[in-house]
Amino acid sequence: MTAETIHLSDNLASLAAIFDADTELCLYRRPPNADIAGYLRRAEQNGLLGLGWRRIVTPGEAADLPLADLPGRDALQADIDWLCELYATLTGCPQVGARLEVLSLPMCPRFHVDRVGLRLLCCYQGPGTEWLPSSAANRSRLGSAAQGLPDAESGLILDAAAIGSAPPFAVLLLKGAEWPESKGGAIHRSPAPHPGAARVLLALDAVW
Repeated sequence: MTAETIHLSDNLASLAAIFDADTELCLYRRPPNADIAGYLRRAEQNGLLGLGWRRIVTPGEAADLPLADLPGRDALQADIDWLCELYATLTGCPQVGARLEVLSLPMCPRFHVDRVGLRLLCCYQGPGTEWLPSSAANRSRLGSAAQGLPDAESGLILDAAAIGSAPPFAVLLLKGAEWPESKGGAIHRSPAPHPGAARVLLALDAVW
Protein backbone atom coordinates (compact mmCIF):
# COMPACT_ATOMS: atom_id res chain seq x y z
CA MET A 1 0.00 0.00 0.00
CA THR A 2 1.40 3.37 -0.97
CA ALA A 3 0.66 6.65 0.78
CA GLU A 4 0.23 8.30 -2.61
CA THR A 5 -2.84 6.26 -3.56
CA ILE A 6 -4.53 5.17 -0.32
CA HIS A 7 -5.20 7.53 2.61
CA LEU A 8 -6.34 6.09 5.95
CA SER A 9 -7.00 8.44 8.86
CA ASP A 10 -8.97 9.10 12.05
CA ASN A 11 -9.33 12.73 10.97
CA LEU A 12 -12.43 13.81 9.02
CA ALA A 13 -10.51 16.56 7.25
CA SER A 14 -8.25 13.95 5.65
CA LEU A 15 -11.05 13.08 3.21
CA ALA A 16 -10.01 16.16 1.23
CA ALA A 17 -6.98 14.16 0.09
CA ILE A 18 -9.27 12.46 -2.43
CA PHE A 19 -8.68 15.48 -4.67
CA ASP A 20 -4.95 14.76 -4.89
CA ALA A 21 -4.21 13.54 -8.40
CA ASP A 22 -2.62 10.26 -7.30
CA THR A 23 -5.18 9.36 -4.65
CA GLU A 24 -7.53 6.45 -5.41
CA LEU A 25 -9.22 6.04 -2.06
CA CYS A 26 -9.68 7.83 1.27
CA LEU A 27 -10.95 6.24 4.47
CA TYR A 28 -12.05 8.12 7.59
CA ARG A 29 -12.20 5.80 10.62
CA ARG A 30 -14.86 6.72 13.18
CA PRO A 31 -16.17 4.80 16.19
CA PRO A 32 -19.33 2.71 15.81
CA ASN A 33 -22.57 4.30 16.95
CA ALA A 34 -24.23 2.01 19.52
CA ASP A 35 -27.71 3.45 18.86
CA ILE A 36 -27.47 2.72 15.12
CA ALA A 37 -25.97 -0.74 15.66
CA GLY A 38 -28.75 -1.58 18.12
CA TYR A 39 -31.42 -0.28 15.75
CA LEU A 40 -30.19 -2.48 12.92
CA ARG A 41 -30.05 -5.57 15.13
CA ARG A 42 -33.60 -4.99 16.39
CA ALA A 43 -34.92 -4.27 12.90
CA GLU A 44 -33.36 -7.46 11.56
CA GLN A 45 -34.61 -9.59 14.47
CA ASN A 46 -38.15 -8.27 13.94
CA GLY A 47 -38.10 -8.75 10.17
CA LEU A 48 -38.29 -4.97 9.60
CA LEU A 49 -34.94 -4.38 7.92
CA GLY A 50 -36.29 -5.19 4.46
CA LEU A 51 -34.15 -5.33 1.33
CA GLY A 52 -33.01 -1.73 1.37
CA TRP A 53 -34.13 1.38 -0.51
CA ARG A 54 -33.09 4.16 -2.89
CA ARG A 55 -33.78 7.89 -2.53
CA ILE A 56 -32.75 11.21 -4.08
CA VAL A 57 -31.72 13.42 -1.17
CA THR A 58 -31.38 17.21 -1.15
CA PRO A 59 -28.56 18.10 1.26
CA GLY A 60 -29.65 20.29 4.15
CA GLU A 61 -33.15 18.82 4.14
CA ALA A 62 -34.16 15.88 6.30
CA ALA A 63 -34.60 12.92 3.98
CA ASP A 64 -37.87 10.99 4.21
CA LEU A 65 -36.37 7.55 4.62
CA PRO A 66 -38.36 4.31 4.95
CA LEU A 67 -36.92 3.30 8.31
CA ALA A 68 -38.83 1.17 10.82
CA ASP A 69 -39.99 3.03 13.93
CA LEU A 70 -37.69 1.45 16.52
CA PRO A 71 -35.26 2.87 19.09
CA GLY A 72 -32.25 4.24 17.25
CA ARG A 73 -34.15 5.24 14.12
CA ASP A 74 -33.43 8.94 14.61
CA ALA A 75 -29.71 8.23 15.03
CA LEU A 76 -29.56 6.39 11.70
CA GLN A 77 -31.62 9.08 9.98
CA ALA A 78 -29.33 11.81 11.32
CA ASP A 79 -26.17 9.94 10.27
CA ILE A 80 -27.42 9.41 6.72
CA ASP A 81 -28.44 13.08 6.51
CA TRP A 82 -24.96 14.09 7.72
CA LEU A 83 -23.18 11.82 5.26
CA CYS A 84 -25.28 13.21 2.39
CA GLU A 85 -24.31 16.76 3.42
CA LEU A 86 -20.66 15.77 3.73
CA TYR A 87 -20.64 14.14 0.29
CA ALA A 88 -22.43 17.11 -1.32
CA THR A 89 -19.93 19.51 0.26
CA LEU A 90 -17.02 17.53 -1.14
CA THR A 91 -18.43 17.14 -4.65
CA GLY A 92 -20.55 20.29 -5.00
CA CYS A 93 -23.49 18.25 -6.30
CA PRO A 94 -27.01 19.69 -5.73
CA GLN A 95 -28.55 16.31 -4.87
CA VAL A 96 -27.34 12.93 -3.71
CA GLY A 97 -28.46 9.49 -4.84
CA ALA A 98 -28.59 7.45 -1.64
CA ARG A 99 -29.17 3.70 -1.43
CA LEU A 100 -29.15 1.41 1.56
CA GLU A 101 -28.32 -2.17 0.65
CA VAL A 102 -29.34 -5.04 2.96
CA LEU A 103 -27.31 -7.99 1.73
CA SER A 104 -27.26 -11.68 2.57
CA LEU A 105 -24.80 -12.40 -0.26
CA PRO A 106 -21.84 -10.41 -1.64
CA MET A 107 -23.11 -7.64 -3.94
CA CYS A 108 -19.93 -7.40 -6.05
CA PRO A 109 -17.62 -10.24 -4.94
CA ARG A 110 -15.03 -9.69 -7.71
CA PHE A 111 -12.53 -6.85 -7.59
CA HIS A 112 -13.71 -4.09 -9.94
CA VAL A 113 -13.79 -0.34 -10.55
CA ASP A 114 -17.11 1.53 -10.41
CA ARG A 115 -18.27 3.47 -13.48
CA VAL A 116 -18.86 6.65 -11.47
CA GLY A 117 -16.92 9.77 -10.62
CA LEU A 118 -16.74 9.54 -6.85
CA ARG A 119 -18.66 7.20 -4.55
CA LEU A 120 -19.06 7.25 -0.75
CA LEU A 121 -19.58 3.96 1.09
CA CYS A 122 -20.34 3.31 4.74
CA CYS A 123 -20.95 -0.20 6.07
CA TYR A 124 -23.10 -0.05 9.19
CA GLN A 125 -23.29 -3.81 9.83
CA GLY A 126 -21.10 -6.66 8.67
CA PRO A 127 -17.67 -6.63 7.01
CA GLY A 128 -16.66 -3.44 5.22
CA THR A 129 -15.65 -2.93 1.60
CA GLU A 130 -12.27 -4.37 0.63
CA TRP A 131 -9.80 -2.68 -1.69
CA LEU A 132 -6.68 -3.57 -3.65
CA PRO A 133 -4.09 -0.78 -4.15
CA SER A 134 -2.82 -0.26 -7.68
CA SER A 135 0.67 -1.15 -6.51
CA ALA A 136 -0.61 -4.64 -5.66
CA ALA A 137 -2.76 -5.15 -8.76
CA ASN A 138 -2.41 -6.05 -12.41
CA ARG A 139 -5.19 -3.91 -13.88
CA SER A 140 -4.99 -5.75 -17.19
CA ARG A 141 -6.72 -8.67 -15.44
CA LEU A 142 -9.82 -6.73 -14.39
CA GLY A 143 -13.26 -7.72 -15.69
CA SER A 144 -13.51 -9.90 -18.78
CA ALA A 145 -9.72 -9.93 -19.13
CA ALA A 146 -9.69 -12.43 -16.26
CA GLN A 147 -11.26 -14.94 -18.69
CA GLY A 148 -13.63 -16.19 -16.01
CA LEU A 149 -10.90 -17.10 -13.53
CA PRO A 150 -11.32 -16.15 -9.84
CA ASP A 151 -9.37 -13.08 -8.75
CA ALA A 152 -6.98 -15.28 -6.77
CA GLU A 153 -6.08 -17.20 -9.96
CA SER A 154 -6.37 -14.61 -12.74
CA GLY A 155 -3.15 -12.74 -11.96
CA LEU A 156 -5.01 -9.61 -10.84
CA ILE A 157 -3.77 -9.78 -7.25
CA LEU A 158 -0.02 -9.27 -7.07
CA ASP A 159 0.12 -9.04 -3.27
CA ALA A 160 -2.79 -10.49 -1.28
CA ALA A 161 -1.33 -9.07 1.94
CA ALA A 162 -1.99 -5.56 0.60
CA ILE A 163 -5.78 -6.05 0.49
CA GLY A 164 -7.42 -3.55 2.85
CA SER A 165 -10.79 -3.62 4.59
CA ALA A 166 -12.96 -0.80 5.91
CA PRO A 167 -14.00 -1.15 9.58
CA PRO A 168 -17.66 -0.71 10.58
CA PHE A 169 -18.98 2.86 10.30
CA ALA A 170 -15.88 4.07 8.43
CA VAL A 171 -16.47 6.61 5.66
CA LEU A 172 -14.90 5.43 2.42
CA LEU A 173 -14.42 7.62 -0.67
CA LEU A 174 -13.50 5.85 -3.90
CA LYS A 175 -12.66 7.37 -7.26
CA GLY A 176 -14.34 5.64 -10.18
CA ALA A 177 -13.51 5.25 -13.84
CA GLU A 178 -15.39 8.47 -14.68
CA TRP A 179 -13.37 10.70 -12.38
CA PRO A 180 -11.78 13.50 -14.46
CA GLU A 181 -8.26 12.50 -15.49
CA SER A 182 -8.81 9.16 -13.75
CA LYS A 183 -5.82 6.88 -13.43
CA GLY A 184 -8.09 3.87 -13.37
CA GLY A 185 -10.10 4.34 -10.18
CA ALA A 186 -10.12 2.44 -6.90
CA ILE A 187 -10.17 -1.36 -7.19
CA HIS A 188 -12.55 -2.82 -4.60
CA ARG A 189 -15.04 -5.62 -3.85
CA SER A 190 -17.84 -6.62 -1.48
CA PRO A 191 -16.98 -9.29 1.11
CA ALA A 192 -19.43 -11.99 2.15
CA PRO A 193 -21.71 -11.09 5.08
CA HIS A 194 -21.17 -12.84 8.40
CA PRO A 195 -23.37 -15.94 8.82
CA GLY A 196 -26.77 -15.13 10.26
CA ALA A 197 -26.51 -11.35 9.89
CA ALA A 198 -27.18 -9.14 6.88
CA ARG A 199 -24.56 -6.72 5.63
CA VAL A 200 -25.96 -3.17 5.68
CA LEU A 201 -24.21 -0.76 3.31
CA LEU A 202 -24.94 2.87 2.48
CA ALA A 203 -23.77 4.12 -0.94
CA LEU A 204 -23.90 7.75 -2.11
CA ASP A 205 -23.49 9.09 -5.65
CA ALA A 206 -23.72 12.57 -7.11
CA VAL A 207 -26.91 13.65 -8.91
CA TRP A 208 -26.40 16.62 -11.24
